[in-house]
Amino acid sequence: MARKIEDIFSIFTNLITNIQRCINTIKDKKMKEIGLKSGYVSCLYYLNKLGPLSQSELCDVCDENKAAICRKVEYLAKNNYVEKEAINNAKYKTPIILTTKGKEIADYITNKVNEIIIKASVDLNDHDRDILYSSLETVNLNLKKLIKEEEN
Repeated sequence: MARKIEDIFSIFTNLITNIQRCINTIKDKKMKEIGLKSGYVSCLYYLNKLGPLSQSELCDVCDENKAAICRKVEYLAKNNYVEKEAINNAKYKTPIILTTKGKEIADYITNKVNEIIIKASVDLNDHDRDILYSSLETVNLNLKKLIKEEEN
């Protein structure tokens, strides 16, 4: 069904906003169950999925700034979820590694994320899911291009 161009902005922004709110609500609830704040989900998830990462790499995959990631890593290290292997005092290049405690929590998060993704897309077949994610990637890339063009 073709939509009028005038309606696309409100439909798109409302859906994206509502999806983000739902994700935040689920993250808050699930993380509260294990005594952490939702802001740690991405750090633990990506460390589990991608292995040891530096703070700079975490910034990239979590799409967060250095200060926010630094605070999160410091909290996670202080509470024995991660450890940092110092390499020549290079703070942002030091690999961050999940501890046994961190790995258990990260596995829990990864499993919950997978369950939620499956439940959220249960009515989509593989083809529709591929189109959805491909379309979102295209919109994301195009929006980033527009931002860069505006900056220049």
